[in-house]
Amino acid sequence: MNNQELREFNKKRKIYQIAWVTRNLEKSMKAWVENLNIGPWTVLTFTDKSLKYLKVDDKNVTVPFKFLIALSWVGDMQLEIIQPVYGPTIYEAFIEKHGEGMHHIKEQITEDSMDAVLQGYRNKEIGVLQTGQFDIDLHYYLNTEPKLNFIYELGNCPKLDLPPDLYWTYPPENA
Repeated sequence: MNNQELREFNKKRKIYQIAWVTRNLEKSMKAWVENLNIGPWTVLTFTDKSLKYLKVDDKNVTVPFKFLIALSWVGDMQLEIIQPVYGPTIYEAFIEKHGEGMHHIKEQITEDSMDAVLQGYRNKEIGVLQTGQFDIDLHYYLNTEPKLNFIYELGNCPKLDLPPDLYWTYPPENA
């Protein structure tokens, strides 16, 4: 693509989220609130009961797993902090290789264009590291690290209306 084509193509794109991985979610959320005034954080627990179709390196995960995610908004950008707890995920592998820190950038893709977008990346020899579905939220982590030194995620990014028993908030509402 030439520069004008790139400008036009990128006008239609939406970078939705930036994410970090940590060993201690509460410590990280506390640091973000105290140092950057970023919060509150909505915290979700993902397990084999809440996340469907988890695949890592194109293999179905058949053993128990658990990880925690915290979500907060700054303007129209979602920030995410992820703590792996147990089981196979790319989060644990990333921390083992790189330590804690920035993990991925997520682009919002419409569901009707997802297959074509994924095929476009496959054509560039960029496969999917991990995928799964939480409620109606689909995600695909792309194997961009060898080419870009970070992971790129694609997702449909729907607004989820979750019941209060599926999440908790940090800091607590009455703190």
